[in-house]
Amino acid sequence: MMKMDEKDEMMNQVFSNIITALIGLKVDTPHIDSIARVLRDSPNVEDLFLVTGDFDLIIKVKFLSYRDLKEFILEKVGKLEGIQDTSTMVVVTSYKERGLLFNEK
Repeated sequence: MMKMDEKDEMMNQVFSNIITALIGLKVDTPHIDSIARVLRDSPNVEDLFLVTGDFDLIIKVKFLSYRDLKEFILEKVGKLEGIQDTSTMVVVTSYKERGLLFNEK
């Protein structure tokens, strides 16, 4: 079985550039505003939305490593009062971001 440090290192190699992720958060309704205030002040949070559907909040984050992303989810987001569940989607390819088109290779 692979140790966590080995897995983190492998993920850093797979995602060798800046890691972009979208994180869906299910939140206890009374805590939405307080959670949003904490998250919006994080320098890694680029976008933060209150949404309808399966999640209450969606955040777009960028990190220099997979380990930093994992730490953010486990140590910051996961410890906020009112968080019920999270779902993280790591971006594999950006075709367009913030209105800018990216060239396909």
